[in-house]
Amino acid sequence: MPLRYITLNRAENYIFFLSFFIATVSFTAIIPHISSYVNFAFILIMILSILLHVKKISPPIWILNAISVFLIIMPFLTLSHEDILLPSIESLTLILSIRFLTKKTSREYLQIYLLSLLLLGSSSLFDISWIFFLRLLIMLILTVFAILLLAYMKELTEGSIDFTILLSLMKLAIFISVLSIPLSAFFFIILPRTPFPLMDIGFSPKTKTGFSSTVNLGSIREIEEDNTIVMRVKIKQLPDEELYWRIITFDTFDGNAWQRKFFKSDRIKIRGERIDYTIILEPLTENYLPTLDYPIDVFTKNIVYEYPGSYRVIFSSGKALKYDATSRIKYQIYEDRPSEVYLSLPYNISDRVRMLTEQITSKAVNQRDTVESILNFLSNYQYSLRDLPVGDNSIEDFLFNKKKGNCEYFATAMAIMLRIKGIPARVVGGFKGGTYNSIGGYYVVRASDAHLWVEAWLDGKWLRFDPSGKFIQTREFFFFHIIDYLWNSIVLEYDIKAQFRLAKSIKIPKIEFNLWILILPFFLILIYSFLKVYRHVKLMRDPLNRFFSIMKKYGYERKKNQGLEEFISTIDKLPLKQKAEWFVKEFQDIYFKDRKIEKEDLKKLKIILERLNEAGKS
Repeated sequence: MPLRYITLNRAENYIFFLSFFIATVSFTAIIPHISSYVNFAFILIMILSILLHVKKISPPIWILNAISVFLIIMPFLTLSHEDILLPSIESLTLILSIRFLTKKTSREYLQIYLLSLLLLGSSSLFDISWIFFLRLLIMLILTVFAILLLAYMKELTEGSIDFTILLSLMKLAIFISVLSIPLSAFFFIILPRTPFPLMDIGFSPKTKTGFSSTVNLGSIREIEEDNTIVMRVKIKQLPDEELYWRIITFDTFDGNAWQRKFFKSDRIKIRGERIDYTIILEPLTENYLPTLDYPIDVFTKNIVYEYPGSYRVIFSSGKALKYDATSRIKYQIYEDRPSEVYLSLPYNISDRVRMLTEQITSKAVNQRDTVESILNFLSNYQYSLRDLPVGDNSIEDFLFNKKKGNCEYFATAMAIMLRIKGIPARVVGGFKGGTYNSIGGYYVVRASDAHLWVEAWLDGKWLRFDPSGKFIQTREFFFFHIIDYLWNSIVLEYDIKAQFRLAKSIKIPKIEFNLWILILPFFLILIYSFLKVYRHVKLMRDPLNRFFSIMKKYGYERKKNQGLEEFISTIDKLPLKQKAEWFVKEFQDIYFKDRKIEKEDLKKLKIILERLNEAGKS
């Protein structure tokens, strides 16, 4: 870039690059959610706008209009009735970039600021985290600064602007922005709100991480490679072996996929240590709710219980969900007669798998020994997310050829072998582990913690077994996770119910008569008298302080303990000295005669000071 064309002290360059940065802040919030070609077009146009600004070139308006129409129409070519907002946001992004190519006046810059704010606001449809608030605060400060700079530019007689002026305008912008925060917080607390999204028509969010009622072998690998945060769990720190977060239980395997088909059961009894906790959950597919294994109750609206241990909501707004739950750890699930579905086998299980099962359990004398034999056998296999078994009989490929796989293959192989031996077994899908934040007192669970394990029915009760040996890490500290958790629990979860709770908690204080009620008027009179004296002194001193300020501006600063007449004698410019002598004479006439200063006196001194300032300029 030809930097020699840029004059850094020119106000128009300051305002251009400041506006450029404001638009960039809003654009960064929307990058992950819009099409790649829109991102590319925005970046390309913004780079082009810098080159045109440096060269002082403004393209013909008809060319820009034609390009604008083309770029705005493009996102709507793929428009569907299910997704109307995303093309609109992409068009808004392109319109913002085109505004930088036009010849810019104050009006165009104000349009850029409005479009940037709208673009940032649209990003909240996808994600509204504390990062959104940080971007909003930065944009607020910079936009106020830019507007103040535009107003100041109108008063400039030349193109340059002093750095001290810029610093003063920035301080004022920060002051105005920070001053608006308490007012915004006040309206956030008192304004009514609805639990339903205002813009929920035709918006189809992108695919969310989670489990569905059918899991194909190999599909969990895609989730395990995703580091996205799925939920935050406010709970005491638990032993690593208890960190299983149950979502859904699968009962039927067709050779390639696990499905959920069984929905009824006999009465069960659950024993174990009771624990209560709170979950803030990001949106998941099919609305299943993760819980600490094994759950006994979940508290939220529109909830459905699906045996065994699965909860889901009937519908979701697509936003983060906060709910309380109760579980039992170190549990035992007693059930008299488990369904025959837990013994069903796929039709394509080969004789090789059956023979292998009989071989590795040949020395087992009871069901416990059978389970241990299968676990010991699978412990020799390698856990891997790469080069997974495929084909119509991927379990056979896993057991005899690859001898490596992820949790899906380990859990499936164990469940099939148990069923071959006549032991009821099922596969559970959820998450294992999590990162514990000791400062915030909560776990962060990511998509990469997705996991499958096995439950087997032994001696009248269901027990958990994990054949894959997947490694978990549970103790780390992340400062930003604390901010994220507080943002979700305090800001996003503040709804109409929270408003009612806050209103009910406000009570009118009971005032009892005591001595302070008599003393209070005396203190009010004392304060009033002090303010009157302070105002009189301020009125007396203000004209004199203004006089010293004007003289200092023109190179004459009064020394310590220097009298007024002695100070005036140092002035060598006759017009300035005459006006200064006039002011001192009038001021001393008021001050030394100890008479009350009137409004007319202040007005007269003000006129003298204005003429003194004019004399200094001339």
